[in-house]
Amino acid sequence: MIKKLPSGRWQVDIQPGGRGQKRVRKSFDSKPEALRYERWVLNKHEAGEDWNPKQDKRTLQDLVKLWYIHHGHALKDGESRKKKLEATVERLGNPRATRFTSGDFAAYRLVRVDSGISENTLNHEQAYLTAVFNELIRQGHWKGKNPLEKLRRLKIDEPELAFLDQEQIERLLEECRASSNPSVYHVARLALATGARWSEAESVKPSAFTPYRVTYSGTKSGKSRSVPLSKDLYQELIEELPFQSCYSAFRSALGRAEIQLPKGQLTHICRHSFASHFVMNGGHILTLQKVLGHSDLKLTMRYAHLAPDFLNEVLEKGPVKTIFSS
Repeated sequence: MIKKLPSGRWQVDIQPGGRGQKRVRKSFDSKPEALRYERWVLNKHEAGEDWNPKQDKRTLQDLVKLWYIHHGHALKDGESRKKKLEATVERLGNPRATRFTSGDFAAYRLVRVDSGISENTLNHEQAYLTAVFNELIRQGHWKGKNPLEKLRRLKIDEPELAFLDQEQIERLLEECRASSNPSVYHVARLALATGARWSEAESVKPSAFTPYRVTYSGTKSGKSRSVPLSKDLYQELIEELPFQSCYSAFRSALGRAEIQLPKGQLTHICRHSFASHFVMNGGHILTLQKVLGHSDLKLTMRYAHLAPDFLNEVLEKGPVKTIFSS
């Protein structure tokens, strides 16, 4: 643990061996110095102690801290994931890591499902905790097995992705245009024209626009992607930059347009609508993958059934045609 003292100095206060073991305290002038010292102490402890299940008293919380120091801090969502992991560990009772089993997590998961927590949320909790053990094993900070290695995730029925038809899009854009927030109309059009996530379109910078395309950086996948724009839309948008925060205005516009969406799909409705119309109009699925920035084609294939010729081979290659044509 690192904390700032009233004097303005930063204090390292840790027990490398877990609770009940030797405590190390030291103060530094800056936080980076304190972080370096904390890592040095933990590395020294790990290097000088042979792993023994009977002696290793570290708890899950201790492993989460170790994971964050050696790996998590470098992730884009590292701080957010650490907080989620700490909350999960607390609900699990923060057991000693060597005594934690897949059965413990399965029992915890059952209680959480009964309390109304979604299967998707629990699968994320399992994935995050699994990643902690895997990373510590990879770096040599955990010599045991991953207790969640063989625990299957909960099965989730894939939800149908909603999209807006042409009439709904026109109605929505009319409401966006009438909004007191001038940016919502332009952000909605940009997202519908390029398949961008709402956050990507809303936060795009003037430097991202070049004739006649927009480049999204700092994306969810970490990779930049460029998407063409029509000349008219490009010229209109560059005059309106930078955009104001307008997600609430977009939600209100959807309400005024009397458009009902499945739970959890509001933020991506423009993205889903772009992808769905792209495929229905004959767009290639691999091109769509690049436009949406999907690293896994499986995500893009969710739209494949909308293609006008999807599975037409069933009519041509199946046995029924052969039977009736003979």
